[in-house]
Amino acid sequence: MNYNKIELPSPYQSADIYLVSPRVDLTLSRTVFFTTFFQYNSQFNNVNINSRFQWRFKPVSDLFIVYTDNYYYAFDTPQQNFNPKSRSIVIKLTYWLNM
Repeated sequence: MNYNKIELPSPYQSADIYLVSPRVDLTLSRTVFFTTFFQYNSQFNNVNINSRFQWRFKPVSDLFIVYTDNYYYAFDTPQQNFNPKSRSIVIKLTYWLNM
């Protein structure tokens, strides 16, 4: 769990900025891993959910599948909370070439 609270000193405008991000890492086998984290950022009124699946099919060779979901969230406008901002799926392949 990570937590940051940023308070700006004088003469800057007063603002409290929070960044909270719990994280879960699971090792399912010697070659399969799953990571997910949730992140709230008060500066941008953003909630982010990021999940990553990793399969190590050879040494230093991995397949990653990453799903990211971003939502709007603000305490002062609850009727708009959890409106989706963006969603994405990314696939990455790394392969070790021994030359």
